[in-house]
Amino acid sequence: MAEQYSIQAENLMKTAVEEYIEIIKEVKATDANLTIIRNLRISISGKPRRLVDVADLRKTDNQHVIELLVFNTDHIELITEQIDETGFSYEVEGQFIKITVPDPSYKQLMEVVDDLNRKKNSTMGRLTKAKSEATTRARTAVENEFIAQNVASAASRKCDEHYDKYGSEIADLTMEKIKSILGSEYFEKYKKEELDF
Repeated sequence: MAEQYSIQAENLMKTAVEEYIEIIKEVKATDANLTIIRNLRISISGKPRRLVDVADLRKTDNQHVIELLVFNTDHIELITEQIDETGFSYEVEGQFIKITVPDPSYKQLMEVVDDLNRKKNSTMGRLTKAKSEATTRARTAVENEFIAQNVASAASRKCDEHYDKYGSEIADLTMEKIKSILGSEYFEKYKKEELDF
């Protein structure tokens, strides 16, 4: 009978990678400008409110346009005053405000990359946990004489192989995503400044 420890670890790692792929689909260069809009504060009846409390913020198919669905049209003027301060242009259509945003700066894009790296580190943590739990269970099984030492050693070796395989897959996926966020020009700058190639 094949040992189950490394098989279970591999299944957990595979799931972590599949979920990571779904998570990073949502990370886009346009997130940089979204953050600026999201951080706007509007004063309503003398109380500061976050933009998300008074409007729904949406990405559009056009990466240079962000759409706000304002819950109460009385607040449109207060919101547009705040948008004026960002320097972004906009159009008001009923209860929608369509904000035209410029291409994000390198610094703004690096904030998106930092967020992506946090997501990557979280997923790598899941791989580490899957590996360590499996090897700990195998070690305990040896101590309780359920399995022989050579079975536990084989399980541990397989867990290491799975970790290396899925870890490098995550690293490759992340690098491809960084390249798509930064674009070729900024990616070269990133490689020089951040990665020391």
